[in-house]
Amino acid sequence: MTISLTLRTTILISLIVLTCSNRCISHPRLASRLIHSKSIKTQESPKKNTGYLHPKPPPASRLDNMWTTVNIISHVTPMTRPAAFLANISIGDPPVPQLLLIDTGSDLTWIQCHPCKCYPQTIPFYRPSRSSTYRDASCEPAPHAMPRISHDERTKTCQYYLLYRDNSSTRGTLAEEKLTFQTSDDGLVSKQNIVIGCGQDNSGFTQYSGVLGLGPGKFSIVTRNFGSRFSYCFGSLTDRTNPHNILTLGDGARTEGDPTPLHIFQDRYYLDLQAISLGQKLLDIKTDVFKRYGSQGGTVIDTGCSPTILAREAYDTLFEEINFLLGDVLTRVKDWDQYTKPCYEGNMKANRLGFPVVTFHFSGGAELTLDFKSLFVESEDGESFCLAMSMNTLDDMSVIGAMAQQHYNVGYDLLTMNVYFQRTDCEILDS
Repeated sequence: MTISLTLRTTILISLIVLTCSNRCISHPRLASRLIHSKSIKTQESPKKNTGYLHPKPPPASRLDNMWTTVNIISHVTPMTRPAAFLANISIGDPPVPQLLLIDTGSDLTWIQCHPCKCYPQTIPFYRPSRSSTYRDASCEPAPHAMPRISHDERTKTCQYYLLYRDNSSTRGTLAEEKLTFQTSDDGLVSKQNIVIGCGQDNSGFTQYSGVLGLGPGKFSIVTRNFGSRFSYCFGSLTDRTNPHNILTLGDGARTEGDPTPLHIFQDRYYLDLQAISLGQKLLDIKTDVFKRYGSQGGTVIDTGCSPTILAREAYDTLFEEINFLLGDVLTRVKDWDQYTKPCYEGNMKANRLGFPVVTFHFSGGAELTLDFKSLFVESEDGESFCLAMSMNTLDDMSVIGAMAQQHYNVGYDLLTMNVYFQRTDCEILDS
């Protein structure tokens, strides 16, 4: 494969944005529009920028009883630093709009509950004392579940603690609340008594209000409240104005495209990744590199993680091919390192034309194709770009992160145990 001198002399990204977005591998029809984080404004001026969070209310009779009759959506957007997709869900009564990181790599849905040891977020905090529907949840036996829970004899409440692999954490009270979503006809629909974490000591996060846990475990709203199907369509992480990113929970989830078997182990979604190709070249990577052996290795799909993380052999092989095309003719940034800072100088937008795509090949024939914008991330000044992948230095697990899933509708069916990949324009699905 050849590449023009112009392309090879102008590629680069700042690896600063490639940190996992705090979630990398933590231990009725509803659709929620995804929000690009760059369009989220600061907390000081929420009224000017959160009109989309307040659709016109429907008649009261429509609430709590229309989960199988309407498409339920909520305006949401992506965020670039770190790369993530945020769903807009209102919590409590009166409903308070919250922006939650969509995370298939963890189970518990939690939000910051003011007052607390809180990190700064971009919209007003949820205050449980002001909600008429807030209730403390009972402590159910869950010896192997994430998060860890315990009964507090002093407060007579159920306490949870969740520590993610990047050392971000949340601690607080397990509660029950009403969640409200927007419908496709600009109405609202609510569901009562959903178990959430009321986070009172949270660290290591940024901008968003908490996490929407879509994992397969005991505390997931997918398995607990919305049946066995969900899907999401992700557009570009850099498009601040795209209103068509969408999350769908329940029977209306779109499970179209090519299926690949889904496996659940230790509350994670595993896929059978079999090979990786660059352009027309199938890379020389042994299939065993991607397999799970007991609790070790395997390939997980995790929207809460920004970059794609590969086991060492797979990363080394792919990186050598990419660097062969770029490394000899592009200037490497200062402190360049193939494992931590694989960055090149150049303008990403002007020089991506002609670069071959990377394709992940899964069992059953499903494929996930990464173009240049899914492979690389640009620095804020536009003068450099970095590989949007990293090597797993902790174990042999590989992770398909949020950046790799741009421009795809991904559907999960926990009854047939399949995941579906369909490369598409989300506007088509949203029409």
